[in-house]
Amino acid sequence: MEDLISEIFFENFECDGIVMAEESYKDLEMVSTTEGALRIFLHNEYASFEDLKYDIENILDISREEFLSRGLSEDDLGSWEFTLEEKQNEDWSKKWKEQWDVTHVTDKIAVVPDWIEYTPKKEEIIIKLEPGCAFGTGTHQTTQLCMKALEKYMQKGDRVADIGMGSGILSILAQKLGASYVYGCDTDETVIDVAKENASKNGISMVNKYPPLEGGSQSMIAGRGIKAQHRYLKNNIQLAKKLRNNATVCEKILWSYLQKNQLDGVKFRRQQPIGPYIVDFMAPTKKIVVELDGSQHNENENIENDKIRDCYLNNQGYTVIRIWNNDIYNNIEGVLEYIIDVINDPTRKSKISTLPQGEGNFSGSCYFELGSADKINDKFDFVVANILHFVLAEIMPDLKNILKTGALMSLSGILYEKRQMVIDAYEKAGLELVEEIKQDQWTSFVVKRVD
Repeated sequence: MEDLISEIFFENFECDGIVMAEESYKDLEMVSTTEGALRIFLHNEYASFEDLKYDIENILDISREEFLSRGLSEDDLGSWEFTLEEKQNEDWSKKWKEQWDVTHVTDKIAVVPDWIEYTPKKEEIIIKLEPGCAFGTGTHQTTQLCMKALEKYMQKGDRVADIGMGSGILSILAQKLGASYVYGCDTDETVIDVAKENASKNGISMVNKYPPLEGGSQSMIAGRGIKAQHRYLKNNIQLAKKLRNNATVCEKILWSYLQKNQLDGVKFRRQQPIGPYIVDFMAPTKKIVVELDGSQHNENENIENDKIRDCYLNNQGYTVIRIWNNDIYNNIEGVLEYIIDVINDPTRKSKISTLPQGEGNFSGSCYFELGSADKINDKFDFVVANILHFVLAEIMPDLKNILKTGALMSLSGILYEKRQMVIDAYEKAGLELVEEIKQDQWTSFVVKRVD
């Protein structure tokens, strides 16, 4: 209950900080812990300790009754006895940092506090982090269980959702593992900026939410059963004709190889409208888009615009290949071979692809917002939900709804003795167990949507 009790004090008192269990590790194994006692540091603005004690007792009683009404038992809540002790005032927002060192979650993943200089090992993924007021430092077992599941099961190019994102640590890891797009949400508005700052520290770009789908179909983004407006269609058809008549030299060169089904027997169209955009080349039967980029696409504003555009196309089911103009001039054979490889890749999903050589390459992007699983009208290849067991059980249908068929989900935040509640919930939702991963008194489940 440390996290929930901490939140009670942050919301109701002038709270400088908290110290949860102080743990010591050796070779990834915990060798000591002060678990069971939570230390909370408050400004004493009361006339006496008795006044402060009265308010604490009152707030804890009210909060305890609320948790009991939500289905927790007295055993779940444990003892909330407390003592008050006067301490010399210190800057606890800095003091706690002295106890936090580099956390090696696995042999290949390390979480590094922002104020520590660290040289990563070969092929080691590091996440620079300043959690601020948000949950998720990488030291807690529940976070580590999700990180292990991501490392083991997430595929490059997956679209990932991080439900209850906190500091954004799991979203950042998903991007560093090769996700094409990560959506993160949390019900605590104070953590959104924290997550964005942490993403920025790790070189992860933030994007605006993609625009609504076109065509009036049941749109996962515009809203189920709500028809999107055709605001761009007429203008885009006229503009596409104009672009075809004024093709660039690079477009003419590539089109000479793509037209009339020359490339592997695949039919391509040029200057093709898709929703609000016009793409350079598109193979409708293969759901492939080929975009030619000049040096202006290396400018920050255009990089962000391209990511928003690619995210939209990716959500429509297109594999997007971005090719630099200089590759058309200098490596046309490599360009054609690469396009053929993408066409014939049997494992190809809807994801963003880039030519390995060239003037740059695409890195994934994140979108963070205030929200919850029941408000999401999108589908993902992998979902992480690090939330308390009784909340997981309550929102399981919403979590299932955002999974694509065949997609995986990591469920964490579960005390081992409370695992049955979550098992019952995911089985009722028709989700299939892939693996249970345990760490200390915590457990997690990797489940799969099969229908």
